[in-house]
Amino acid sequence: MKFQNPKTKNKVAIINIVILIIFITSFIFIYLNIPAFGKSDEFILLFSLIILLYLTYLGCPFFRYDSDGETLIFENEKSLPISFLVKESLSDFPKRKLIKFTIKNKPLFKKVLEIYISSRRVNTGLSKVNFDISYLNSKQIRDIRISLNKVINENKK
Repeated sequence: MKFQNPKTKNKVAIINIVILIIFITSFIFIYLNIPAFGKSDEFILLFSLIILLYLTYLGCPFFRYDSDGETLIFENEKSLPISFLVKESLSDFPKRKLIKFTIKNKPLFKKVLEIYISSRRVNTGLSKVNFDISYLNSKQIRDIRISLNKVINENKK
């Protein structure tokens, strides 16, 4: 199964740019003491900063998953280069190395896919890789869960 969501990445990039423009212009208006919106200038500055931090907290908007062939490919990609707090991830490994996975719901609607891979490099023999899936809808998450469960069941045989 192949899956990716480039439309979401583009939408989030546009939203980030608009909010960043609002943040910068409100900062300039406050710094130059120009009353653009009256007493709510500081509120707009703070609100836009909170929205930018929240979008950064949700993680990478682009997610790609490919289970065709003998390897599993997972990729997270950020929408803007200015999102320096967001960590991009790329992992590809043979299907036989997949041990288990969990989908965790974190506070404030953040979702994380944790993949556990057998590895000889780690003393425990189990390596964990995290991917942000906050921007996926429930059908997409269900499809990924079904596909990964199928791979795990084939590995147990």
